[in-house]
Amino acid sequence: LSVSGDCERPGIYEYPFGVTVAQVLADCGARDTQAVQVSGASGVCVAPQEFTRRIAFEDIPTAGAFMVFDHTRDMFEVARNFVHFFAHESCGFCTPCRVGTSLLKNMMDKLANGHGSPYDFAEIGKMNLLLQSMSHCGLGHSACNPVLTTIARFRPAYAKRLAHEEFEPA
Repeated sequence: LSVSGDCERPGIYEYPFGVTVAQVLADCGARDTQAVQVSGASGVCVAPQEFTRRIAFEDIPTAGAFMVFDHTRDMFEVARNFVHFFAHESCGFCTPCRVGTSLLKNMMDKLANGHGSPYDFAEIGKMNLLLQSMSHCGLGHSACNPVLTTIARFRPAYAKRLAHEEFEPA
């Protein structure tokens, strides 16, 4: 695992499949951890109550990346940064990914700029379905992963950006 982020000893660690997230965090000197992004930007974000889960194909599969985030990080901004990465990295071959990742980036920027409403969450869900079903490659299929997993596990980071009950234009 390539361990990076908010820990005392980032680096490359070798583990057998089946190691727990908690064991990796202990070995790398992570403290006050609020989240771990496993398998890079397109992977899954796990919260402390899930740190007993195992790195294995049957539980949390990984491509080797393990990013640690402590409580100084805003998980909304982490997800927003990943979304900007996906929009930048889209090759533009297929329209769903080329346009969808840009729209997703715009939606996250809209929330960041104080124009968010519950409507935007529904739109993110629709965008996820479109990207997963229509994109040509894995980048488009997984572009919504950081948003969806952080919404599910760190809802307060998003809720504080919902300034409006009704739809608000960007």
